[in-house]
Amino acid sequence: MRAGSSRYIMKIPIIILNWNGIEDTLECMESIFAQTYTDYVVYLLDNGSEGDDVTILKKKYSTHPKVKLILEPKNHGFTLGNNLILEEYILPNPNYEYVVLLNNDTTVPENWLENLLQSAQTYHADMIACKMVNYYDRKRMDNAGHRMLNTAEVIPLGYAEPVEEWNTPHENMGACAGAAMYAVPMLCDIGIFDEYFNTGYEDAELGMRANILGYKSIYEPTAIVYHKESQSVKKILNYEYLLKIQLNIFYSYFKLMPTASLLLNLPSLIFKYLSILIIDVIFIRPKFLKIMLDAMYRTLFKERKTILNARRNFQKKHQPISAFKLQRKMEFFLWFDIKRFVKYVLLRRKTEFERY
Repeated sequence: MRAGSSRYIMKIPIIILNWNGIEDTLECMESIFAQTYTDYVVYLLDNGSEGDDVTILKKKYSTHPKVKLILEPKNHGFTLGNNLILEEYILPNPNYEYVVLLNNDTTVPENWLENLLQSAQTYHADMIACKMVNYYDRKRMDNAGHRMLNTAEVIPLGYAEPVEEWNTPHENMGACAGAAMYAVPMLCDIGIFDEYFNTGYEDAELGMRANILGYKSIYEPTAIVYHKESQSVKKILNYEYLLKIQLNIFYSYFKLMPTASLLLNLPSLIFKYLSILIIDVIFIRPKFLKIMLDAMYRTLFKERKTILNARRNFQKKHQPISAFKLQRKMEFFLWFDIKRFVKYVLLRRKTEFERY
């Protein structure tokens, strides 16, 4: 299941998607071309961009020896766009032991890929989360991988925290696919991104799935990536997107959690989401109340068959780790949510004070 023990002798495929972001993509590509580890190939997919993006990409990369340019006539989103490359070019290739996914709105230092590969082989890891740093404020973190609460949520680690607090490798519950390395044998075993998703949470579900099946995910602080923070997502951020994220949380949890884990965490789950509804009423948050109620209704009724079918298929193909081991990987929700609630109240009071 693991990659070979020999170091720095393998070709690393890097997948990058472009969607109406040509300036970001060009900057990202230039940083990749400066890497100290040079045995790589970039699979650059244009996801149905408008304007001059395709013309520019063809001119710069159609004959580039390090680039495989793929042009799609429509936007497939992040999930399907990556899956197209993984299914056609990566998984069938027996020479690929790892694959790297990288957002186009990033830049990387010259030792990024070398450090990423060294970390994968040193820790025998199947997923490696990069140290994603805010591109515009490089003293602040963007992402250090994922953590998981016992009440369904997969949450980014490190967001907006000082970068010096994230200098130690550690195991986590998955990587942000905006800058991550995955072992190809693992993907062949557990599958690639679930196409229930479009743009958002697909990497969280993949990390959950891998951890539930016993694969190892780590955070590597020397694999630094400077991220401009969801340039594509900002283009589609609306009510439907936020609703889909909550649906994704429920879908992933009920698809993947072993029955024993579901029963063990059911009291926490009920308490948490009832509390959220009450808080939304007390603090007069009609938009968030509507999102949560709509997500609960759709999960219990409209999408129940979809979730149950996905759960049956998952359980038929795979054997998860024990509920005890899985429980140790998750964090108890209450302390985390209390801190989040206090932060929300303090921020709300500060905002109200500044009005006067």
